[in-house]
Amino acid sequence: MPSQEIGVPIPENTPHAVSVTLPTWEATVGYEEGQDWVVSKMTSGYPRFFIHGVIQELGRGIEAKYGREGERCMIFPTYKVAKRCREFIREKCNKPNVLIRVLQLSTRAPADDNERSTVIETNIGVVLFPAELFPLAKNYWQHSGEGISSRMGQYLLKELISDEDRNTSTSGGRSGSFKAAQQAHEIQQRSPSITLGSDGNTTNGSNSTSDDTNLFIEQKFGRVLDLKFAQQAKIALRRRISGKADKSHNQEEEMEKARRGKNLSETDVYLYPSGMASIFNAHQAVMNINKKNPKKSVCFGFPYVDTLNILKKFGEGVHFLGMGDDESLDKLEQELANGEIDIMALFCECPSNPLLKTPDLKRIRSLADKYKFAVVVDETVGNFLNIHVLPFADLVASSLTKVFSGDSNVMAGSLILNPSSPLYTELKQYFDEEYEDLFWAEDALYLERNSRDFADRAHKIDNTALAAVELLVKNPLISKVYYPSISESKKHYDAIKTSQGGYGGLISFLFHEPADAVCFFNAVNIHKGPSLGTNFTLACPYAILAHYDELDEIAKWDIDRNLIRISVGLEEKSQLLDALQASLDIAAAQHK
Repeated sequence: MPSQEIGVPIPENTPHAVSVTLPTWEATVGYEEGQDWVVSKMTSGYPRFFIHGVIQELGRGIEAKYGREGERCMIFPTYKVAKRCREFIREKCNKPNVLIRVLQLSTRAPADDNERSTVIETNIGVVLFPAELFPLAKNYWQHSGEGISSRMGQYLLKELISDEDRNTSTSGGRSGSFKAAQQAHEIQQRSPSITLGSDGNTTNGSNSTSDDTNLFIEQKFGRVLDLKFAQQAKIALRRRISGKADKSHNQEEEMEKARRGKNLSETDVYLYPSGMASIFNAHQAVMNINKKNPKKSVCFGFPYVDTLNILKKFGEGVHFLGMGDDESLDKLEQELANGEIDIMALFCECPSNPLLKTPDLKRIRSLADKYKFAVVVDETVGNFLNIHVLPFADLVASSLTKVFSGDSNVMAGSLILNPSSPLYTELKQYFDEEYEDLFWAEDALYLERNSRDFADRAHKIDNTALAAVELLVKNPLISKVYYPSISESKKHYDAIKTSQGGYGGLISFLFHEPADAVCFFNAVNIHKGPSLGTNFTLACPYAILAHYDELDEIAKWDIDRNLIRISVGLEEKSQLLDALQASLDIAAAQHK
């Protein structure tokens, strides 16, 4: 049963969970307003917004060991990323003489071949700054998505901070969050190893534990593969994403291989620690190839919050066409033709989150070719099994945290270069020179495991979502349902839909009466919290959760403050429909 306890990780008892329980409308408001009755109970949260307890403890240890009086720190996977954070803080704080230090720390290399299974050499960057600048550092962490993961933080805490240091930095010794993560790490270390072959496929290893115990640990806790297999896991992931897996055992993989195209190589797929890091680095790449003639970008359609933040806060700025419809494209074309604007890139989601609008990618591609700008498409919501956006984009970003992973226990992102793009040579040169592998080894191992059944899960979610949409559309309490199959932009979705593709698992909807939205949300017996694409159905009052401080502003772009968003999971269709109907009935009963 879904937990209704505030602050509990989703999934429960998962040390590195991506989502967190906000079970009522009031709790979501309380979280956004920082009310103690909510925030005091938060033991978890979405990792770009809520810094994991293990990372917090690592930060306190580093501050105690290396910091000066009044300094705080923020930790990043490399020195180069830390320097980007420093530049961002300096630019935004308006204090030209402020002292911001960047420290590089290293963990030891394996002493021998046996240690390669559990020890990995890594170099990290730490930004140390006056405590009052912490909100700016946190902004960079959130917007860029380039912060360390909780698994990386767990490893660094063990390697860099001694027990004595931890006791110095925390009054009670090790925090509960560290104990929980360490306990999970110990369980995972005892789990069976799985060896990755050179082609990225898997073969079972051996372990002295019984087969039944192995199966239990594998299914219940997941497993951490030996760290020495992390690079093979990343190769497997890039091949899975590019459709170039060497051994395709089913029709879905064969179709994907054909659809992605002969020219796309796994070397054109870049892995990142989050989907937002993929978008951030796409923006960095486009800025770089336009550095001699800096220009603004276009954000086409109302996007997820940090995509717009990246375009606003880094570089020359953004032209925001928030409606993302054909009329907006008419306006853009006219302004380009008249020389009123000159842009370096157009960023869009396909379809958009949360209104599920699909842009006319064919027309956008035509404009890009004519006016020489890059097209960056975020395919997360549609996912590359359902839609084929690569022919129309120069770069394709995706959050692998979502349906590609499904298990809600690892953050990741990918960025694909289109080898047929007119900008491919410039972009490829940039990534050859500048790309850093920020994706932590253990996270790659988890993601490889999670994504093996991606195609089967995605299709089941698509089918269940269609039934949920049908139920919601027929209910008299509901005024509007947003879903690609019933959207005004359906023709644009269908133009890029794959032959076996569906319409995705994300649904948004509005009630005629705001009180009914609150009643429904509080009553519905499903998981409630941030994120999407999870293997379990997950709901949130989207506008409240993502845009609480700008509800009047987002209304200009048709985002209603009472919007509810549901991400459909793998529950049996009848189970989910019954849960939705029961809550609709409760909302209806309050009118009697």
